[in-house]
Amino acid sequence: MTDYFGFFVKLIVISVIITIATILFVPLKKYRIAKILLFIIAGILFIIGAGGCILMTISNVGSYRY
Repeated sequence: MTDYFGFFVKLIVISVIITIATILFVPLKKYRIAKILLFIIAGILFIIGAGGCILMTISNVGSYRY
């Protein structure tokens, strides 16, 4: 269970890194479509990571006996 939680946390970290790198290093006027696509990819990764963390937290509530 912890391995899966770590995977989802890594997805969140990767999405934050992609977002920060996109904001800092990709010029808006020249690469507008690429910047939008990178934001979409980062958003999808963040949603998957956050959703996985929430689901792991909810599903872990009743499993203390194991």
